[in-house]
Amino acid sequence: MKVTILGSGTSKGIPLIGCSCPACTSTNSKDKRLRVSVFIEADTLINNRTLKILIDTSPDFRQQMLMNGFTNVDAVLFTHYHADHLMGLDDISQINYAQKKRVPLYANHETAGKIRQTFNYIFDLNTFKGGGLPQVSLNVIDINPFDIMGEKIIPLEYMHGPTKVFGYRIGNFAYMTDCSFIPESEFSKLIGLKVLVLDALRYKPHETHFSFDEAIEASKRIGAERTYFTHMTHDIVHDEASTKLPEGIELAYDQLSFKV
Repeated sequence: MKVTILGSGTSKGIPLIGCSCPACTSTNSKDKRLRVSVFIEADTLINNRTLKILIDTSPDFRQQMLMNGFTNVDAVLFTHYHADHLMGLDDISQINYAQKKRVPLYANHETAGKIRQTFNYIFDLNTFKGGGLPQVSLNVIDINPFDIMGEKIIPLEYMHGPTKVFGYRIGNFAYMTDCSFIPESEFSKLIGLKVLVLDALRYKPHETHFSFDEAIEASKRIGAERTYFTHMTHDIVHDEASTKLPEGIELAYDQLSFKV
């Protein structure tokens, strides 16, 4: 399995408009952060195909696909319905056009409802007609594992402030963005991980995200061989922050790729 970090920044991205802080003015490419998303390429036993899974359609989805040279998506997994994880969905139409196929979407009940509400023109074909509409099928999932092209997907349910969010475990990899509390029941699903990508917003505590200290504590309990922090604000300057992390924990950055 190959994993590519498409975006590692917060909802506003880094640099912020009009900000002159050290991260926003940094010349280090690792301090330039698009909105969070990840792309997974997993070899399957079905027709010797590589399954291409996108987690979240950020507002930067088009740019992220072009930057990384990706041209195909077999499925989209949604973590939740906030704008920085959802608003690039319309650009799925370019995948439809290039690959001549419909793209399945997977989301929990609440997120699926918000997708239908936000992008009602995609689904209400009695009202909205015309070319260029994304061709998708929306699948409502719960906490039970499900299958995509022979690949087992295990949803991970946790809290992002008052919002229930789904992370996902695929093989020995897990992705858990936008996290402020992990229920006890979910830790058993994370045993034996090789790589974990985990929310770590900033140094100071936050109501709806893990701080660095909270993310370090959670990552130590989960015990993955490697952990990458994501969804970072402009408080975090990559090179400086990297020196403060324990062994086995690193900062993710845009276009980082690794194999699991």
